[in-house]
Amino acid sequence: MKFRRIEVKIHFSTFVFALLLIATGFIKELIAIFATVFVHEWGHIYIAKKLKVEVLQVNIYPFGGIALLDSVVFIRPDLEVLVALAGPMSNIFFAFFGEFISQVLQIEMDYFIKTNIVMAFFNLLPGLPLDGGRILKSVLSYFISLRSAIATAVFSSYVISLVMLYLVLKDIFNWKLNVVYAFLSVLLVVAANKEKKASAFLQMRDLFRKKAEFYKKGLMGVHHIAVLEKETIVNVIKSFIPAKYHVIIILDDKFREKYRITETQLFEYAVEHGLYLPIGEIIK
Repeated sequence: MKFRRIEVKIHFSTFVFALLLIATGFIKELIAIFATVFVHEWGHIYIAKKLKVEVLQVNIYPFGGIALLDSVVFIRPDLEVLVALAGPMSNIFFAFFGEFISQVLQIEMDYFIKTNIVMAFFNLLPGLPLDGGRILKSVLSYFISLRSAIATAVFSSYVISLVMLYLVLKDIFNWKLNVVYAFLSVLLVVAANKEKKASAFLQMRDLFRKKAEFYKKGLMGVHHIAVLEKETIVNVIKSFIPAKYHVIIILDDKFREKYRITETQLFEYAVEHGLYLPIGEIIK
């Protein structure tokens, strides 16, 4: 469905999760959780709009939503950090706001308050597609390639999922709670793998966006990469850092410079001839 020109998709796991809560008797909790998810996503969208980052799509999961942002965030990872932090911070704000309303109006809002706090801190865990994983990925992308940064954040998701499964097995007699934790731990791995598969596409989109930014600003910081001519193009692209424009220095087997190309030239060649040729083929 569309909401203010933003495409909103509800992942099938969200319906499964809702049925699971209904079956285990957590009806009121279900309402509080979906209200909390709405608050969380509203925070992301609000800050993204303020930073002039376009939100293309929002995918709703039981643990929150995943916002697909305009690819400017791959040139400016700091913007993705701010947008990612906005969700958990919104939950913390509404937790305090809920406590205030509950004291003033004498309304029972304990579960809504707790759900917001849990949603905030769970999403700050450093694993994709959680907000903490996006922050980790964005910070790492200043130092390593985007694909490597995503792989690191995905591995962190596996660790978090294993810890959750351990907690389930440790407290196996608390059946209701364990079913929910087990479901979320499996879902986290599924969602993390989806992010990993998308990493190659995101990096190609980053190259297109970077070129547009370069035209607009007229300047950008440069990162030099020295590479032997027998190295494949795909391995060179994997080493690109989103915040920099790259100049590739091609060396022969005696480490003497033979040729220089820009990342735009490399990308155009890769589109026409493929990713798995040796980079020395460009000279020919």
